Formats: sequence, C-alpha cells, structure tokens
Amino acid sequence: MAIRAREAVVAEFLRKALAVEPLGVAKLDMMARAAGLLGEHQYITQAKLFRRAKDALGIRSVRNGFGKGGGWSWEWPPASNVPATSSARHEPSTPREPVVPREWVQGVARLEQHRPPPDIPRHRWTQVVKDCHAFLNSPEAERAAQLGWRTIELFGCKPNYPFSYLGEAGLLWHVNGGKVIKVHRTWAVIDHSVNRSPHTFYRRDVDPEKITLAWQLRPKR
Repeated sequence: MAIRAREAVVAEFLRKALAVEPLGVAKLDMMARAAGLLGEHQYITQAKLFRRAKDALGIRSVRNGFGKGGGWSWEWPPASNVPATSSARHEPSTPREPVVPREWVQGVARLEQHRPPPDIPRHRWTQVVKDCHAFLNSPEAERAAQLGWRTIELFGCKPNYPFSYLGEAGLLWHVNGGKVIKVHRTWAVIDHSVNRSPHTFYRRDVDPEKITLAWQLRPKR
C-alpha cells in the first residue's frame, strides 16, 4: 500500500476510535495492532504514520493522573468537530509530540497535600498542590514548555516561608485557586474566581541558588 494511502487509513482509524470519547494511548496501541496498523512491538507515539495523522487532525495528548497510575490519552480539542475527510496532505514537515517536561510531571507527582512544610499553613499548601496538578492537566503547561519557561519560574519558591516572599516565587504560587488561562513568552494570565479580576504574572529573573522547587521543600514531620 502506498504511503499516502496508508496515512489515510491511519487517519480514518483515529477519527473512528476517538469519535465518542478520549482513549488512553495503551488502548489505542492494542486497537491499532488488532487492526493490523502496528507491529507487535510498535507504539502509536513512535510510529511516524500515527504521529503525522495525529498532528494533521489536530488531536491532542492529555495527561491523566500522575506517578505510576498516570498515563496519556489522545482526544479531540475542546469544541472541535471530527474531520470528515483526511487532511494528511496538509501534514507538517516535522511531527510534534507533547513537550511537557518529565521533570514537571514527576515533581508534581511527589507533592503530598496532607504533608505541608512546617512554615506553610495546611490549607494554603493544599491549594498549591491542587493548582500544580490543574496546570499540568491544562494546555497551558505544554505551551509554557514550548515558550521556554523554566521549572524554577513555574514551581520555584524561597526555601523558608515562601508565602512571605511571593515576589520571588514562581507562577504556580500565585494561582491561589484560580486558573492559568494564557501563557505568553514573558507573562501569563491567571483568572481568579468570583469577584476577582484576571491577574498578570510576569516571568522573573530569579537566583537559582536562593530558590528551591515546591517538591524539594521538606514536609512537616
């Protein structure tokens, strides 16, 4: 089968597989093997035909959970319609995979809501942990990585009494129950809940020797 014809077959497979709901990558692997589109030891995230079709169709990757129990799913973008025909002829020259750094995912997975550092109130620590998880599960995490935001600019803080030094803290310490709705190269917008207007956070040039990461703070004994 010609390469372009095989691309059309793979694109049609993905349209049908994801038409009802998002599917985990592991399940898609099994379905693709059953359909004869993958070899026994091949995976859709590594197969060029699947990566090209994914990008051409606008399918996105979403992280579900963290740590050993987490995984990736493929889904259509919000409010999108499943394309009726293959757009493989418009494929980009370089396929793109998710670019959320593993350090962010693994670091946030280490945060424990029930074990706050001794100099942070439990309710505030709980909110920071929730905000970090929500950010990683949003498209803005991938966008931040693409724009070159450093780990320390997102999750960094003073090693002692971080809420007393928010001027030197990273983006996620300022969310406080809101939502990061847009990340730009030098700033980000945080949408707060009722009766609070959006807040703009600007990237800061911090001294790495004076800043630590949220998951490096020692929990209360």
